[in-house]
Amino acid sequence: ILVDFRTILILIVLVAIFTYLKPVFLYGSNLLSMLKRMSYVAITAFGMTFLLTLGVFDMSAGSLAALTGVVLAYGLNKGVSVAVMLPAVIVMAVLCGLLNGIIIVKGKIPAFLTTLATMNILRGLAQTITSGRTVSIKIKGLTDFFGNGMVFGVIPTPVIIMLVFFAVALFLFYKTKLGFYCRCIGGNGESAKVAGIAVDKIQMAAFAMMGFCSGIAGLILAGLMNAGMPSLGQDLAMDGIASAVLGGTAISGGLGTMWGTIAGTLIMAILNSGLSLLGAQSDV
Repeated sequence: ILVDFRTILILIVLVAIFTYLKPVFLYGSNLLSMLKRMSYVAITAFGMTFLLTLGVFDMSAGSLAALTGVVLAYGLNKGVSVAVMLPAVIVMAVLCGLLNGIIIVKGKIPAFLTTLATMNILRGLAQTITSGRTVSIKIKGLTDFFGNGMVFGVIPTPVIIMLVFFAVALFLFYKTKLGFYCRCIGGNGESAKVAGIAVDKIQMAAFAMMGFCSGIAGLILAGLMNAGMPSLGQDLAMDGIASAVLGGTAISGGLGTMWGTIAGTLIMAILNSGLSLLGAQSDV
C-alpha cells in the first residue's frame, strides 16, 4: 500500500470539515496558496524520509535553511553576482549536511545530539552574519523564481519546484540502490553490513542529500520573504519529521514511503490553511 489508509482518511475528513466551516477552502486560489506555503516543508520532508528510513533524523534542517537564505542575501548585498552566490550557498548546504553525516558516522555520536548541536551553531552563524537583522534581497527575478513567481500566471513557482523534487525523490527512493539500501540499513544495520552494503557511505550520502533539501527550502523561504532572515524555519525540522511520520514512515527506521510523505505534508498544509481561514494565525 503506497499510502496508509488512515492517512487518506485523515485527508478526507480534514478537507470535509474545513470545506463545511469555510467553503472558500476549496477555491483553487486557496489550494495553490496552501501548497505554496508548504512547499519548503515538503522538500525538507522528502530528505527527512531517507533519514527516518535509516533510523535517524536531522534537527538542524531549519537552521541550515535560515543560514542559506542569510548567506545568499548577505553576499548579494555585498555585490557578489547571483551566478556565484546561488551555487555557493547550495554547495555550502550540502557540505553542512555531509559534515553532520561524517560526525555521526565517524565520530559515533548519535544523530540527535549531533544535529541538535549543529542546529544551534548554524542558527548562531545566521544571527552573527546579520547581527540579528533582516537582509533584503532586491533581485526580483531571483525571489520570483524561488518564491513569488507564477508559471503560466497560475501555478506558484515553489509548487513546481516541490513537484520536481517529489519526482526525483520518488525515483531515488523506489528505483535506485540508495532507497533500497536505506530500507535495509534501517531494518537491520548489522545484516546490511554482512550483506556488503557500505552502511557508512549510505548514511553520509543521506545526510548530504538532507543538506541539499534544507538549502533549497531555505532559498524558497528567502524568496517568499524577499529577504534572508536568521529567525526563519525554526519549526522546519519538526514539520518535516511530522509530515513523513504522518504519512507512514517509521521513526524507528526500516519502513518509509515517499507517497505517504507527500500525503502527510498535505495534512500539515490543510491544517495550516484551514486554521488560518478560521482565524488562527501563525508565523512562517
